[in-house]
Formats: sequence, C-alpha cells, structure tokens
Amino acid sequence: MENVLTSLGLAVLFVVLGAPLMLGKVRRNGFYGARFPATMADDRVWDVVNRKSGFLFVAGGAAAGIVDLLAVAGVVARDVGLYVAGALLIYVLIATVWLWRYSEQVARDVGVTARDMEVGSTTPLLVAFSCFAIAIVGVLSAFSTPNPWLGFRVPATFADPAVWHQVNLKSGLTLAGLSGVFGFMFLGLRGMSEIERKRLFSGLLIGWLAAIILVAVAGALFADSLTR
Repeated sequence: MENVLTSLGLAVLFVVLGAPLMLGKVRRNGFYGARFPATMADDRVWDVVNRKSGFLFVAGGAAAGIVDLLAVAGVVARDVGLYVAGALLIYVLIATVWLWRYSEQVARDVGVTARDMEVGSTTPLLVAFSCFAIAIVGVLSAFSTPNPWLGFRVPATFADPAVWHQVNLKSGLTLAGLSGVFGFMFLGLRGMSEIERKRLFSGLLIGWLAAIILVAVAGALFADSLTR
C-alpha cells in the first residue's frame, strides 16, 4: 500500500505542477517551467511550449493517478505502484527531450534567431551539478539495503535481498559512472565558444537522458533474469 500511495502522491504532484503551466498562468522565470534556451529567449516561445509541457504533466499525472486509484480499490495489483512511478520517470525524460526539440521548432516559427537562444556557460554548469547529484544517488543505491526510498525498487528486488544487492550494485555503479562522465563533459562545455556549446549541449543532454533510461530498462531485465 505504501508504494501505491507514494506513486499516487507523485501523480497528484504532476497534475498540480502542470495545471498552471497548461493554463498559461506562469510567466517566464528561472525556476519553474520548461526552461530551455528557446523558451528563455522569448515570451511567445515560453507560452506555447509551457502550455504543451503543462498538458503533458497533467495527462501523465492523471493517467498514473487512475492506475494508482485502481490499485487502492483492489482492481489491479498494488505492486503496480512501483511500475507507475518508474513509468512516470521515463515519461518525464522522454517528454523533456521532445519538448526541447519542440521549443526549437516554435522558436524558428516565431522568428527567434540562434543568437537569441544562447546556451551560455551557466546552463551546462547546472546540468553538470544534476549529473553529479544523480551519480551520488547511484553510489548510495549501489550499497543500500532494501528500503522504500532509494535504489532500484521493483518486486523482484524487494522479494529477495540478494537480488536487491546484485541489481542495485550493478545498476547503481553504472548509473554513477555514466552520470559522472556526462557531468565532466558538461563542465567542459563552459570553456568552449557559444557556437560549440550550442552544437554539443543538446546532444549531450539527450545522451545523458537516454543513458538513464537504458540503465533503468537493463536493471529491470536483470532483476527478472535473477528471479527465474
């Protein structure tokens, strides 16, 4: 039940955060919303992209919430909460990549030039910090014991502490290593010219998000293989 309630809380949070964006109530700012170079360069791009971003958050949260409520009612297994939370994470990563590309398309449509969409040296630094934060989480997960907050949590890992240890050790260290490498690559962008940063930043971000998804999928397959 705890996993279902946690997943339900996450779904509600998605709806609460997404609704103001979807309704166009959030003005351009540096803290809340889809903050890409294109959206931060022009209010028109910000409005179009963040309305779409809000819709995706509300839709994803609503779908996840419905599944969680079915689990609470006993219509589906309560273990589904674990999968719903994981699906939401993957959904956010995919949506982020799509919104990034969509923001660039909208910028071109409204006449925002590449010069207006400067990446700057601060953005790679912030993403690098995020990479290092995920790397720390990966290391902590690798040496964690079964718990409801940290680690690769699927029914297979919860069912057997030995499976938990093997899956989280390999998945956690892999995630930590990949995120650390990407973090240093993002730091390296700060010393490049604006043109070079703009050319490499998007590809690195997509690569990092794809690596996280790959580790998640591989971890789930590895956990299932250990229980057979």
